[in-house]
Amino acid sequence: MAEKRDFARIKEMVEVEYKVIIDKFANTAVAPNTSFTNSLSGNGMTLLVANKMQTGTRLEMTLKPPAGKIEMAGEVIGNKEISKNQFEAVIKFIQIDEVERQKLLRFVAREGVKSKPKKK
Repeated sequence: MAEKRDFARIKEMVEVEYKVIIDKFANTAVAPNTSFTNSLSGNGMTLLVANKMQTGTRLEMTLKPPAGKIEMAGEVIGNKEISKNQFEAVIKFIQIDEVERQKLLRFVAREGVKSKPKKK
């Protein structure tokens, strides 16, 4: 059975800065971690990380596509080991401003069109 998604998903490596949210806020005294997405959509991403992340961990994130920063908060809903010391954290966006989501959707749409094979 085909998987039904609310938003298109692209396989794209985009830089992400993230901090773990403790209580209601991320610790501003700690420098953010930097990683890359492996896939991205309007309601979530997979993030490449060296260590498995605890399910339920909440993150404050800044996505850095070429057109500018996009800020959101997300929650880890799963992990997948892709190689030794390399995991994909599956993240669902739990808070994203509608203006930010529209920037993200435009980026996903542009990149999706670029990556589609041309018909002969």
